[in-house]
Amino acid sequence: RRALLSLVSSSPMAAVGAHMTGSLLRRRAASQSGRPCTAFALLVALIPCLWTAWPPHGFVRTRPHASSGRRSSLQVHCRSVAFFDTEGRLQRGPPPAETSTRKRVYVLVYKGQSLVRHIAGGGFEPALLSEVGASTFLSDPSCVQAWLGSPGEGPLSNIAAAVAGTGSDDVSTGICSLGFWLLDLSHLPEAPEMSDLGMSSEVTWALLRDRKGRSVCDSLVADDYAALLGSARGLALWHRSVPFCAKCGGRTESHRAGRNRRCQECSERFRPRVDPSVIVLVVNGTHCLLGRKSEWPPGRFSTLAGFVEFGETLEECVVREMREESGVAVDRQSLRFVASQPWLFPRSLMMGFTVEAPRDEPLKVDDDELEAADWFSAEEVRAALQGTAEQNNLRSVPSKASLARTVIESWLEGLGA
Repeated sequence: RRALLSLVSSSPMAAVGAHMTGSLLRRRAASQSGRPCTAFALLVALIPCLWTAWPPHGFVRTRPHASSGRRSSLQVHCRSVAFFDTEGRLQRGPPPAETSTRKRVYVLVYKGQSLVRHIAGGGFEPALLSEVGASTFLSDPSCVQAWLGSPGEGPLSNIAAAVAGTGSDDVSTGICSLGFWLLDLSHLPEAPEMSDLGMSSEVTWALLRDRKGRSVCDSLVADDYAALLGSARGLALWHRSVPFCAKCGGRTESHRAGRNRRCQECSERFRPRVDPSVIVLVVNGTHCLLGRKSEWPPGRFSTLAGFVEFGETLEECVVREMREESGVAVDRQSLRFVASQPWLFPRSLMMGFTVEAPRDEPLKVDDDELEAADWFSAEEVRAALQGTAEQNNLRSVPSKASLARTVIESWLEGLGA
């Protein structure tokens, strides 16, 4: 009994395991057939230990490093929802079968521009085409069509139903008779006129993102629209970037409803390329480290960032990039994950972190990457977020479309008022 209790005591669930095991062993003493009860007590004693060694999926736990005995440095703090995250309202499941009767709603793209409609009250929404409206282009083999997903509840379902001429889908029961498809017209010498598309004068071709100021992404009347338009644009640019096979030089064609491309000669398949990168807010108490690029508007600062090198872990990338861009040595053990975001301009998957570092180290800015970097107080950052910053170094931070904004707001929320 003492051996079993000692075994359980090493588990984080020691209290539960000890109570259950002790109770069963006391019952054994009063039992006439002790062997089965003893075996069952041993099994119960092992459960907390197994829980510690292999926790169920969804529980986060740091484990000692296999070779050094150090604990994993990555902590999960995923309370924030980043822009482009629809939380499942754009359902990106398998494409429907070719014989499916699901109605198609097309998202048009022309050389990186998206078709949007200006709303009378201000802002934009996607300008979509039904199968009938897109019929003129669907017979052209040079058009790229690709599956984007099904609308869940919310604005995506409403706008799809309005375009297709159907009632809103009963998403609560999982029924969806509509599907979003990319229709890329970039092979045409000129962008189709609105009259050719059957659209009104409020519809226009526009870039989703403008580096010089407020963009369409910032002005969409529903955030979920950004995920739909961004996915369509990014997928269209990728399809046009892989016309030939890297293995044999043959021509490629759209495959698996536009999710892949396949070589017509050797059947080699290609999937959309995604470049992983880190967005990092270096913090120290109530201060954070921000940097700026020379091409940004005056007073604009943001988090530091960098791409993950081949074979590098995210933790290693954070440490390396912060040292290279600012000269700061961060505390790897304080690294905390905040949120992730697809950034389809052109093809990144960004992962946002906070990490601690001392403020007494001199900053050594990489002139090839940044124009300047500096520590700012939480009060200065809040003023920049609210647009009330005085005429000082920090006047603005990235818009809500950026993961940097999400990470900054999450840090401020953790500090409290």
